[in-house]
Amino acid sequence: MNSAFDRRAPNLDTTQPGIRQIQDWIRHSTAVRVLLNNGHELEGLLRWQDLRYFALASGEEQPLTLINRDSVALIRPLL
Repeated sequence: MNSAFDRRAPNLDTTQPGIRQIQDWIRHSTAVRVLLNNGHELEGLLRWQDLRYFALASGEEQPLTLINRDSVALIRPLL
């Protein structure tokens, strides 16, 4: 009989440089600008990532914005 553990999603491949770079920005609370495929731009702090989404905090009083990875054209740190 299959258990719920047999249906777990695969993990992020942390050997990939892009995954490691994003984790570094999360770890160091680096502000980023996210350019979406439709031309919209968002700014804030990345809080976490998974296989499908990024969580972006745009302000202390604002709820997290979930951004689908497929909708992202560019992520750039704000220095």
